[in-house]
Amino acid sequence: MPSAGVSHRIRLNLVTSFTGKDQLFTRLEANNSTAFNSPVTGTNMSRTSWDTTNADNSIQMGKLYYRFPVGDKINVIVDAIGGEFYDNINTINPLLSSTPVGSLSRFGRFSPIYRASNTSSASNTGSGVSAVFKLSDKITLSGGYLARRGSDPSAGKGLFDGSYGALTQLAFQPNSNLTLGLTYAHSYLRGANNDGDVTVSGAYGSAFANNPFNSSATNPVNTTTNHYGLETSYRVHPKLAFGGWVGYTQAIAENSSGANVNRGDKADIWNWSVNLAFPDLGKKGNLGGIIFGQPPKVTSNDFGPAVLTSTSNRRLDSDTSLHLEALYRYQVNNNLSITPGLIVIFNPEHNSNNNTIYTGILRTTFRF
Repeated sequence: MPSAGVSHRIRLNLVTSFTGKDQLFTRLEANNSTAFNSPVTGTNMSRTSWDTTNADNSIQMGKLYYRFPVGDKINVIVDAIGGEFYDNINTINPLLSSTPVGSLSRFGRFSPIYRASNTSSASNTGSGVSAVFKLSDKITLSGGYLARRGSDPSAGKGLFDGSYGALTQLAFQPNSNLTLGLTYAHSYLRGANNDGDVTVSGAYGSAFANNPFNSSATNPVNTTTNHYGLETSYRVHPKLAFGGWVGYTQAIAENSSGANVNRGDKADIWNWSVNLAFPDLGKKGNLGGIIFGQPPKVTSNDFGPAVLTSTSNRRLDSDTSLHLEALYRYQVNNNLSITPGLIVIFNPEHNSNNNTIYTGILRTTFRF
C-alpha cells in the first residue's frame, strides 16, 4: 500500500586547523530517517542515501578524524570515529556521490566497493588510517585500512581482531574531464561477537548478496570478501557528464555452520551502474541526474544442502533487479536546495514475482 513519511537529519561540522594545511574534523549529528529497507519495502534496494539503522534522533558524535600532509604528494587521514573509505578516497562519481546534494538513493552514490569496511550499518563506527599519494599529475594511488570496532578492545573486536576492510585504488586522470579508477578491496566480516552483522554488498544489494551464507547470531559465518571494481567519470560537455562502474565480489565462508555452510564455500556477486548528470540545468547550481543499474546480485553460490529442492536453497538470485532513478536539484540560493526525484526498483530482490517499487522523494537541504 502507498505510504508517506517525513524525516530529517541534522549535522554540525566543526573544523579546526593547527598549521593551515592540516584538518581536525568533528561531526555532531542527529537522524530520525529510518532505513527504507526490508521491514518497509521487503528489500534493502530501496534505501535512501541519508537513512540510518539507528534512527533514534539522539545527538551523537558521527565522525572524528585528523587529516595532514606528508610532503607535497601524500595526504594521510587518521579516523577515530565514523571512518569510511568513501569519505577518504575518490569514488569517481563527483556530481552524484554527495548525500545532501547528489543521488537520492544509497545505490546511486557510488560503487559498493567503497563500503568494504562494513562500517555503514551502524553510526560512529570505523577506525583506521587512509592515505592518498599523488604519483604524478595524472595518476593517484590511494589505500586504507578501517576496523569496524577499532575503539573496542574486547575479544573479537578492536583494530585487528574483528571486522575490517582494506582498500587500494589506482586512479588515472589524463585530463580534467576524464577519470578512470581500478579498485580492489578485501574484507573480513566477523559473524559473531561483532554485532553479528555480515554485510557483504554495502547494505543495498539483495538479501542473498548482502549475506550470502545466511550468517546470524545463532549460526554465525565469518566471511572474507575480495572486491574488484572499475569506475569512470567523463565530463562530455560543461553541462553533461557520464559515469558508472562495474563491480565483482567473491565471498568466502571461513567456517562451517549448520548443514548448509562448509568452510571454503564461495559466492559470486555482480553489480553495475551507469549515470548521466546535467550540471547547471536551468540555471547555475542546478543539477539533473539519471541513474540506471543492477544492485548487487548473487550469480553463483556453494551454500546449501547436497540435494536442492529449489534455487532459493542455494541463496542464488534467480532474476535481475534494475534500479532507475531520476532527480532534479533546484538551487534556490547558496544555502538552500530542493531536490524532487523518483526511484523505481524493477523485480525487487532479483525476483520477478515481486511488485515494482516506486519511491517519490522531495529532499530539502539547508547548508550554512
